[in-house]
Amino acid sequence: MNEQKLKDLAAEFAKGIKTEDDLNQFTRLLTKLTVETALNAE
Repeated sequence: MNEQKLKDLAAEFAKGIKTEDDLNQFTRLLTKLTVETALNAE
């Protein structure tokens, strides 16, 4: 993985996170999408 790309993505995502609830929603969605993508890649 390219660390700089991940840092850039994190900075972009952080712009939309204003509250703890925003962060919780983002975390749940990111986890869901990551698991779905990993399972579909097999």
